[in-house]
Amino acid sequence: MNDPAGCRLSHLIAAARLWLILITVFAYSLHPVFGQVLRLETTSGNTGGKLNCSLRAEPKTLNPVFAMDVSSRTVTSIMHADLLHINRKTDVVEPSLARSWEVTRGGQSYTLHLRRGVRFSDGTPFTADDVLFSFQVYLDPEVNAPQRDLLIIDGKPLQVVKVDSLTIRVDLPRPYAAAARLFDGLAMLPSHLLEPVKRSGKLQDAWSIATPAAQIAGLGPFRLKNYLPGQAMILERNPYFWKQDGAQRTLPYLDELDFAFLANQDAESIRFAAGQLDLLARLSADSYGVLDKDAGQKHFQMIDGGPGLEFDFLLFNLNSDVAGRLPEAAATQKWFQQTAFRQALSFAVNRDVLVNLAFQNHAVPLASPVTPASQAWLSPQTRPEKQDLSRARKLLADAGFQIRDGSLFDSAGKQVKFTILAASSNRQRSEIASMLRRDFAELGIDAQVVSLEFRSLLQRVTQNHDYDTAVMGLSAGDTEPNGNLSLWLSDGNLHLWNLGQKKPATPWESEIDDAMHRQMFLTNVPVRRKTYARVQEIYREQLPFLSLASPNMLGAARAGLIGVLPSPLDPAMLDNVAAFYWKN
Repeated sequence: MNDPAGCRLSHLIAAARLWLILITVFAYSLHPVFGQVLRLETTSGNTGGKLNCSLRAEPKTLNPVFAMDVSSRTVTSIMHADLLHINRKTDVVEPSLARSWEVTRGGQSYTLHLRRGVRFSDGTPFTADDVLFSFQVYLDPEVNAPQRDLLIIDGKPLQVVKVDSLTIRVDLPRPYAAAARLFDGLAMLPSHLLEPVKRSGKLQDAWSIATPAAQIAGLGPFRLKNYLPGQAMILERNPYFWKQDGAQRTLPYLDELDFAFLANQDAESIRFAAGQLDLLARLSADSYGVLDKDAGQKHFQMIDGGPGLEFDFLLFNLNSDVAGRLPEAAATQKWFQQTAFRQALSFAVNRDVLVNLAFQNHAVPLASPVTPASQAWLSPQTRPEKQDLSRARKLLADAGFQIRDGSLFDSAGKQVKFTILAASSNRQRSEIASMLRRDFAELGIDAQVVSLEFRSLLQRVTQNHDYDTAVMGLSAGDTEPNGNLSLWLSDGNLHLWNLGQKKPATPWESEIDDAMHRQMFLTNVPVRRKTYARVQEIYREQLPFLSLASPNMLGAARAGLIGVLPSPLDPAMLDNVAAFYWKN
């Protein structure tokens, strides 16, 4: 026998459950972090306020696919997010938009599980379709994205498959040692905004700096608010950001980031000292020293993050196209082609004094292009040379050089003299060139410093190959070995000592090529480390250029700004910007 009251109660309970489900779904659809947030192990900070920063040039684009200049990369890295992220403090790959991942098929397949409930900064849900579209963009040869080379392994592209709405599988042509790091810095794009643009063939024109803010969406902690041509770019807090602090409060803490466009470090330092900027990054040792004198009185803190990935070096002209085309360069090149001569010059350099004077001790002497920022891969046997003039003179004497009346002559009786190019706009490198000139004079070498405007220097080094030596600087793209691939490989576009090679010109270059290709696919870390150590050992034996010093990551921050963590990887001082807050 049916109980009407009981039936009504059952219906009421069922209805309540249905409403609870609907309310939950509705809340899920509205709440930006109702899903699987990434919770940071941070103490709770204060919310609100803004950060006044600077850029040394206006960004050229807000499209992360084509952002190449420092200003564009800085802004787009804050507006967008990646699937996995390298922890800038530990150098370990950690979850990001992907909450977890599995590696199968012996390292050839990566299955990434996306966070549920993540939304773009315009409120549109982020799904596997966006990931699939993003990889289609980066891999499309017609788009010709700079990131494409990173996604081509052993001559073949990655294959990306959508498993379901929150799962993506990435298949590699073969196991790849640094595969997980490929996902860092690869901005995930909103297919709902950019797929129609890609179909029209106008993706490269999308998201210029003049694009209205409502037409741009990302997954980073901040989104575009306003652009003032020639003056500033303003970002505002992304209300849909998918990270929380330890107290379950949605990040970022700050309401706004204001980037002023300033031409140089001097203009930045003046504005900072006047209290008009809150954070400075990429300071030279000179600017750092000037500000440091007033830090206590003007209530700001100086930041020395230690060595980064940048390294300064003396480049020798070993280009094979010089003979018969540039007789003067070819004449001096005969000396640089002798390994003993290059080794003698290295022993002549006093790197400790160079670090002291040119960098005010905010740098470290280097033995190779691998800086201490890549500590896990730095060979312990590769230590910076101490100045040893006696050893340098013996190397020269054994190679047939002679010192007569204080000057060095080669075995053919020709006096050894050459030029050192340095950029006139870079005081530190000009000073390094002058110090090298004095060091080489101890061997009887007449080295003359020639200052050139930077673009002229770059043209002579990379295009004309019309130079003897040049003081230059580079920065590796990553802390691990593949970050220097384009420098090490003989056909790399940064193989500066002999640009334009199609194949190794020497047996030792062939050995480096072989080792660098092998290490890319070694998943056994100790074996890979040993292989890369051999590359550094070959470099020390051959010295195609002289590694000199690695500048420290220098900056300054207004007192009371909490959360700044200097990083050797972009965006330098701003990688942790989602967790920045003002103490007071």
